[in-house]
Amino acid sequence: MKNHLPGSFVAVGKIPYAMTSYHKDPLSLLFGMCAGAMQWNNRVFLYGDRMVRVNLNWIRDYMLTLKGFRYTERDLTSFPDLLLEKQHEKGFFYEIIAPVSDLHSGRPFQSRDGRTIQISSPECCYYEEGMDFGLCRLELEADVEYLMVEGAYMIWQATGDDAWLERNLPRLEKGLRYLTSDPLRWDSGYGLVKRPRTLDTWDFLDRESSSHERSVFPDDPMGIFHGDNTGLFNAKLLMARMLRFLGKDSAAQRHEEEAASLRERIMKNLWNGHFFRHFLPLDPVDYGVDEAQQMSLSNAYALNRGILTLEERRHIIDAYRAMRERYGGELDDFRNLEPPYPCFKGMKAGAYVNGALAPFVAGQLALGAFESGMEEYGVDILNRMGCKMLRDGKIAFLYDWEGNDIGGGPRCWCGAELLNAECSGLAGVVDQEKLFRKVMISPRFAAAGEKRAHVRLEYTASGAFAEYDYRFDPEKCIFRFELLSRHEQTTVRIYIPSNLSPCAARINRKETPVRTERVGTSLYVVADSFPSGGLLEIVCR
Repeated sequence: MKNHLPGSFVAVGKIPYAMTSYHKDPLSLLFGMCAGAMQWNNRVFLYGDRMVRVNLNWIRDYMLTLKGFRYTERDLTSFPDLLLEKQHEKGFFYEIIAPVSDLHSGRPFQSRDGRTIQISSPECCYYEEGMDFGLCRLELEADVEYLMVEGAYMIWQATGDDAWLERNLPRLEKGLRYLTSDPLRWDSGYGLVKRPRTLDTWDFLDRESSSHERSVFPDDPMGIFHGDNTGLFNAKLLMARMLRFLGKDSAAQRHEEEAASLRERIMKNLWNGHFFRHFLPLDPVDYGVDEAQQMSLSNAYALNRGILTLEERRHIIDAYRAMRERYGGELDDFRNLEPPYPCFKGMKAGAYVNGALAPFVAGQLALGAFESGMEEYGVDILNRMGCKMLRDGKIAFLYDWEGNDIGGGPRCWCGAELLNAECSGLAGVVDQEKLFRKVMISPRFAAAGEKRAHVRLEYTASGAFAEYDYRFDPEKCIFRFELLSRHEQTTVRIYIPSNLSPCAARINRKETPVRTERVGTSLYVVADSFPSGGLLEIVCR
């Protein structure tokens, strides 16, 4: 290239509709559209004498959106730091910062019938006198602690701040101990995390008062939800990575052993042979659906949590694809609950998270497809969602079954999940430690019919980046990959379409032995210990 651009981008060469009818060419615009969706929910709160940047002001949405805005935003820590510092003595974390005029701040309100109510239990609400904002933990939530671990891992990767990590690892440990021991959260019989009956990971129950009262009450039916537990499994693996980096091998091994034991219990009790059942009831309630055969949105997240074998991942992906075949709509494989409940908290089938179409499901499903030997399906998802965004001029949080925007949540989360699928899946850049020091790069542009691409992903907080140039010459049947960034350790995996067969490889113009790798039926040519600044050429026939 004659010039180098700063920042983060995924550029492709095939732009046949750049000036007109651009809704037919989504991949060239996908990164920018997703970045715009993330910026839509970006704001700064003034919490006393400190500024707190949120995206969004629920730590759940923030950590999920961090998958994308780690490539565009310099401040990653002001919101997590506040919640880490204010950790409750029991070990749990608050999850929301909100103005005191908002019920979600946890401040008491007067109900219409004259009662004083709080959205959560008093111990889950935190307020400092004189502040314009309060902190709150919705007591019925059981996923906040594992999400804090996942977010901390991404923050450490992007900043490279070992001191920050060492300071906060004890807090993360305390949070996981709370999640796996407190009687409100942990079912000792199954050895799994429990919660009141919600829709997947959502924050309300099937009672009208749950609109403004989200404490756990004695008569709330309890159950075991798969996403809380696959998320905990992933968090333990991430804790082990961070601890081992800091030389705490025995603590790392403990988390790995606990994760292995947890997986056995998850698969025994929650896996139905094709996907994770929605809920395992501890207090049975007939909602008119067989919950053992009900697939909820966190199955898409389970694809990317390291808990499933390749065969198990492909079973889940096939179940999502079957939904589109069954219903025939453009986005029907992104339903967030199938089958939906006939009615849940007044919401009929297809409303909100009772079966609507979810772009964040699309993002996780695409990423899972790219990593499971179903690359063309991953591309198909990005193309369909990209075309939808271009037609509408935005991304919505949820769509009804006809594809209409029904709102109800943050665009930033959806944009980040799709951007993450583009960056980690299609462009294939995966940081295996921190600051891209150890990186795996698996360009899959051939699955999209792209002959040329240039990728640069920068952690804006630190300036660390990964950059490469990719080309395919169809006349000579040569794939060309040039690594333009420096890394301590790089593995390059080039996806080869099924109509081609690799016959030779050169690194820096010299014939070099490389290995091949199969993911399902998909073929990759793999160059281990690839040199920074190196040029890889793969000749096919």
